[in-house]
Amino acid sequence: MDVSQDNIYFLSALAPARLNKLEDDIFWHKNEANKYILKHYHREPPEGFEDFIEDHVTQAEDIIAKFIDDNHIDLFIVHNASHPTNFVYAIAVGRYFEKLRHQRQYLPRYLLWWHDSHFERERFLHPNPVIKSFLDYIPGPYAHGIVFINTAQAALARQVYKSHFNHHQDTRRFFSQNTTVIPNTCDIPWSWKRQPSHGDGETPLAPPIDNFNKNFFEDIGLLAELEELGASLDETLLILQHTRVVARKRIDYAIDFAFLMHERLLNKGCKKATALIISGHSGDEDDAYVNQLLLHFEAKLKQATHPEGIILLFAEHRIFAEREVIIDKRYYRFRDIPGIIARHGGVGSYFSESEGYGNNLLEMISMGLPVLINRYPVYKKDIEPLGFMLPAIEDGQFTGDFLEAAEALVADPQKRAEVVRHNLNVLDKKLNHKVISKKMEKVLHNMFRFL
Repeated sequence: MDVSQDNIYFLSALAPARLNKLEDDIFWHKNEANKYILKHYHREPPEGFEDFIEDHVTQAEDIIAKFIDDNHIDLFIVHNASHPTNFVYAIAVGRYFEKLRHQRQYLPRYLLWWHDSHFERERFLHPNPVIKSFLDYIPGPYAHGIVFINTAQAALARQVYKSHFNHHQDTRRFFSQNTTVIPNTCDIPWSWKRQPSHGDGETPLAPPIDNFNKNFFEDIGLLAELEELGASLDETLLILQHTRVVARKRIDYAIDFAFLMHERLLNKGCKKATALIISGHSGDEDDAYVNQLLLHFEAKLKQATHPEGIILLFAEHRIFAEREVIIDKRYYRFRDIPGIIARHGGVGSYFSESEGYGNNLLEMISMGLPVLINRYPVYKKDIEPLGFMLPAIEDGQFTGDFLEAAEALVADPQKRAEVVRHNLNVLDKKLNHKVISKKMEKVLHNMFRFL
């Protein structure tokens, strides 16, 4: 959008050093106060619960006000506050802009990036009375403009605003002029167009692995497990689950797929081992889900004809948002992992039953990783028409045609390269970052037009 970085400021729990920023732990969704609030979201409120929330919301609101005043902010773009996951921050933003409206203060303008809301997530449907009393501030009743990440949200939001937020005098005009749908977008951070059209026959079409990432499989413990099995990395099918460990991602489907592919490739003499690697962190929504997955994996091992050689590996202990070296240990960058798996001929699993759009899906595609998916509702409506080549299941049902298509991505280098290059072309043309500025232009114009 041709805005100088010197004129952009970030308010966050954590941000890279190169940015103009104010950091405070209160804006982290996993700080102790926020975790305490979410723990009691559905439960009987403990004594002093309302005062506890009020104290932390007031603290966050004061920080927001100081940040905006100190940096003379004209446009405040708010992420991850359209839902209760980051409860303190979401309420504080609503309270701050409610006060500005009552004071007839017209700057800054508030653009809400609506990722999802409590109206879209089953886990938020039954708040206790104290929580419910705060929900009038979520997902963003005082926003001057809204960006949705899929078309279904826009229709839902019209109903929500009509029934819940009466102070919007002209809902029809607001939604026609001050809202837009901007899907998740993703850049491609490597020179994919310069690679041979079908790879070189041996090396998959994928980013090269640099010196920092070359020991990834050793550091996450995979090589040690393979050594015990008498298998090499080249003899192993790598499956990457590049998401957080939450129930709606249906990682149990990824486990089922790993067992099916292991049996299939073992019988054909293609691979000795299969490793499902989970790169995202756990504990965001349900700490028990990791244990559920481990129990599911153990049950599948007992049922399997050839249980030897199947590995489930949680790699979050060596993966951060950015590269780090701490006491001689390397911690790998989350967004690099799909490229590492792709370079070794692996595939991605994305069997979610529900997604706002699919940013992790796009990240895998951008790094040359072929992805296998479950046709979740937003995918069918918004992503499928774009033309990606993604072998898909429906409602967790693994058909013979699907498994055959998945096998081709592993065993046929030419087919794999064709699929990868096709998907990179679609991503580059239809979901590049320029989509954001193009679609925001009208909304921003209307948000500032009547000042």
